[in-house]
Amino acid sequence: MSPIAIIAIVVGGLIVVGGLLTWMIIWLRKDYQQHEAGVLDRLTEEAPRRGWRFEERADNYTDVFNDVERYPKLSEPIVGHAASPKALRAHDVVTGEHRGRPFMAAKFWTSKPMDTRDGGGWEWFHAIWVNTPAPRPTLDVRSVPRMQSAVGSALGVGDLKIGHPEFDARYQVTAQNEQFARDVLSPQLIDLLLTDQRTFQGFWIRGQQLEVIGDIVEDHRDPENLVPALDLRNDIMDRIPHQVWG
Repeated sequence: MSPIAIIAIVVGGLIVVGGLLTWMIIWLRKDYQQHEAGVLDRLTEEAPRRGWRFEERADNYTDVFNDVERYPKLSEPIVGHAASPKALRAHDVVTGEHRGRPFMAAKFWTSKPMDTRDGGGWEWFHAIWVNTPAPRPTLDVRSVPRMQSAVGSALGVGDLKIGHPEFDARYQVTAQNEQFARDVLSPQLIDLLLTDQRTFQGFWIRGQQLEVIGDIVEDHRDPENLVPALDLRNDIMDRIPHQVWG
């Protein structure tokens, strides 16, 4: 094959590949724009009806994030130290009430110092937090492998036993206040944590916010995603006895 023919084949191949890449970029951009339009259309329709407020940028809500970070996580590594991130910006903030409880859903741009787990840096942090009626001691309830729970117990790290064999085998409970943890974990809430088919791994309470662990929400601006996420958080709140907030 002559050099000219080889060059022609190579150039032709590059043109075809370039054309395919261009088409793919255009298609992906169009798909993204259609997705954005759909999300914003649904939010624009639902927000006024539900009394919600949407702000593309509202940095004053970084105070809410940073206030929560003042409270211990209780899910620290067994060895070492985990630094707390600081929110610098708040984007795509949705606020309002759902089932009678105030909430905030937002995307925070955070800065995290170096600690024993990683080198720190900047990252996005997504939050869908429901307000509790009053600030309370930190409580962390999460499903963990049995071996991790056993190691924590051996080292004296958390793992409060509630007295329900199946729950104690599947969940690790760490709390600043043992009685508060026992009061929160009512039989109704334990039943939900053991039998609910939705994908999540527990919850935490820090300050005056409740968050669900392991609940992956694709785009919190979309009411089709946000409403089920808020329902899950409120289902947990509904099963916490009212007297724990008194």
